[in-house]
Amino acid sequence: MYIYFLLPLIGFIGMFSGGYWGVGCGWLIVPTMLIFGFTPNEAVGVGLLQMVPSILTTTIKDIKSLEWNKNSVAVRLVIPLGVGAFLLAFSGKFINKIFYEKFGSIALLTIFCIFMITLGNIVLFGKTTDYEATIPTISNKQSIVAFFIGMIVGVFSSVMGVGGAIFFRPTLANIFKVPETITAKSIRILLLITTFTGGMYYTFADGKINWTIIIMSLVIAVGGMIGFPLGTKVHKLIINNGYAKYVNKSFAIVAFIVLINTILNIFGLVMFSRYLMIIIAVLLFISINIFKNYTTKHKLNIKN
Repeated sequence: MYIYFLLPLIGFIGMFSGGYWGVGCGWLIVPTMLIFGFTPNEAVGVGLLQMVPSILTTTIKDIKSLEWNKNSVAVRLVIPLGVGAFLLAFSGKFINKIFYEKFGSIALLTIFCIFMITLGNIVLFGKTTDYEATIPTISNKQSIVAFFIGMIVGVFSSVMGVGGAIFFRPTLANIFKVPETITAKSIRILLLITTFTGGMYYTFADGKINWTIIIMSLVIAVGGMIGFPLGTKVHKLIINNGYAKYVNKSFAIVAFIVLINTILNIFGLVMFSRYLMIIIAVLLFISINIFKNYTTKHKLNIKN
């Protein structure tokens, strides 16, 4: 019964970081669920589905606050990305089976590591925007590109069992140069789409309702519904203090956390990696709050 007290705490800590960067926390929830003896399918399903109630209220506010005219970022980028990801979100199981039979699990994990290293470096060293950056004009060609990126994200995230938001953030911030304020809101909308789709897939994967996934998702979301909105408030406070670029570049931390977890699993250090993710999540929670206090005391000119 103690898990019903610990899991909401894990949900709070994980979704606080999720709210800060606008992404999920499957990298924490999945290892935690495996530690408690749940099956891999249940762990991934819970990791995805728990995000829906955790982020729903915040995302509804984001939908209302974004512009939805025909030339807006929401219409030109968010919708194509979301539709593309949704169309191929159910392809993971089929592709996984083919890949594992031909190349094995190590090959797939190695490809994932290479991808995460590339992603982390793009975020860390790539050009990004500041708080007052001009909203870009998105052409029809760019919208089409966004749609195909969404399809790639849908395939990759479903194959690897990770949330699509980890790929959407650098797409919006680094490729399309969308300002941080709009990027964060857009990612949360896309996160809701991908996590709901993925969560439903695992919930009904065996042709019947997996009540364990639903119940455990709600238990974790008790903490997530507090942690995620709090994380978004801290995010807003920090970028208002002039640190928008720092927030965006710090997202590389998440990419490298996922990378570390994957590498440890490749070398068979499975249990060590699971407990390490919990330790890292606690340290992230502490670090973000320390950084928040620092930015409040040392505000920058808004054009940082």
